[in-house]
Amino acid sequence: MTGPDARTRVVAIIGDPVAHSLSPRMHNAAFAALGLNWTYLAFRVQPRDLSQAVRGIRGLGFTGFNVTVPHKEAVVPLLDEVDATAARIGAVNTVRVDEERLVGFNTDAPGVLDALANVGGARVPGGRCLVLGAGGGGRAAAFGLAQAGAAKVVILNRTPTRAHRGSDLLSEFLRA
Repeated sequence: MTGPDARTRVVAIIGDPVAHSLSPRMHNAAFAALGLNWTYLAFRVQPRDLSQAVRGIRGLGFTGFNVTVPHKEAVVPLLDEVDATAARIGAVNTVRVDEERLVGFNTDAPGVLDALANVGGARVPGGRCLVLGAGGGGRAAAFGLAQAGAAKVVILNRTPTRAHRGSDLLSEFLRA
């Protein structure tokens, strides 16, 4: 492949900061190995510019995008549809563009569980778990752990109010 052209499918990650992300390197290596005319780019999007950036992604015809800090929660109301799991968590980290509709998903919860089981060798069912952080990623981890049968999930955060909010959402999830 000689480089991007008018037929290149574009996907991205948006966040602030985002320059440290390894996602472009990993995804572009996978696209090249598969012989796909796709490219994955990182865009620093400050919170005040999130709405405009999402409109731009739609307007430019991107195939999809990933969302990282601090936008996982704030992006939800900007989307046309959010799958049930992401809606319950209140955070999105993956957006697929279906024609012009933006559809959000949360893949953090299964990612955490996969890492714990396959990389860390941990058994979640019946376990006691501690989640550090109550943002979108932390809440997704807590939801995933609860759904996988953890006996106890404790959420700690720098701001107690946010930790309590995450715990309250987790309690609602477990009651549903």
